[in-house]
Amino acid sequence: MSRDRPSGAGRFAPSPTGPLHLGSLLAATASYLDARAQGLAWRVRLDDLDRARNQPGAEREILTALESHGLGWDGPVVRQSEHQGRYRAALDRLAADGRLFYCRCSRSRLAGHRTYPGTCRAHTRPRRDSAARVRVEQTVVEFQDEIQGVQRHDLARETGDFVVLRRDGIVAYQLATAVDDGDPGIIRVVRGRDLLENTPRQVFLMQCLDLPVPVYAHVPLLVNAAGQKLSKQTHAPPLDLSRPRENLRRVLSVLGLAALAEDPPGSCEPLLAEAARRFSVAAVPRGDTTVTEFDRPGASGHRE
Repeated sequence: MSRDRPSGAGRFAPSPTGPLHLGSLLAATASYLDARAQGLAWRVRLDDLDRARNQPGAEREILTALESHGLGWDGPVVRQSEHQGRYRAALDRLAADGRLFYCRCSRSRLAGHRTYPGTCRAHTRPRRDSAARVRVEQTVVEFQDEIQGVQRHDLARETGDFVVLRRDGIVAYQLATAVDDGDPGIIRVVRGRDLLENTPRQVFLMQCLDLPVPVYAHVPLLVNAAGQKLSKQTHAPPLDLSRPRENLRRVLSVLGLAALAEDPPGSCEPLLAEAARRFSVAAVPRGDTTVTEFDRPGASGHRE
């Protein structure tokens, strides 16, 4: 399902570890509406590097769910597993610049340390049974998030040296995402607020690799009655594909489009077209929403 669009794109990047749930739909819809409101393409990328976590059939389930909700993507679906060459080139660049060292520290050895203590920093040559970490040094990353506001992070104090290549040889999430979102074609990244803590590390890697940094906007989350983010880990149920418009209306209300959420029944595409016309990330509330509060008439569900 593709359409021709101007250059530049937003993206939705689920992992094929199971079907989409309502929280996933919120992130996908926000990214889609932002791209359409900006006159940009909207891409779908499957973050499938960790093959042990991928579930058979999940990729098809995800794409079917997007199609069922009228969320049509532009161009071919891409997969991180197809990008190994670009990740290796990024690792080579970081190594040539003296930014990598090779760490054999186990999780138990690092327990109790708020940030990486520098144990293996002297090991600047690759060695067996080790992860590659990037040196952070005294680095402050600052960026403007279009929903959450100005973000300023002292990486040495808050994160420390972090893994970019796992001990099992799999490229780490932070590096793969930085390389893919640092593609010049991706100019806006709209995703869940739970990923905001990863963004400084990804921006840092983009800067190290001379990649363009996209515009970021981190949308609020859907949480359960215990305040936990809806996710596979908290047993969020899969989307009911027999009720796509109702699902969309629920997430539109979270994105500041409550008036549209009251529209009469119909197909998804006209609803999304009108939502894109009205959508602005600046109008998205910052507070999370408890899913049970959708069912109480007049309840906003937002909390700070």
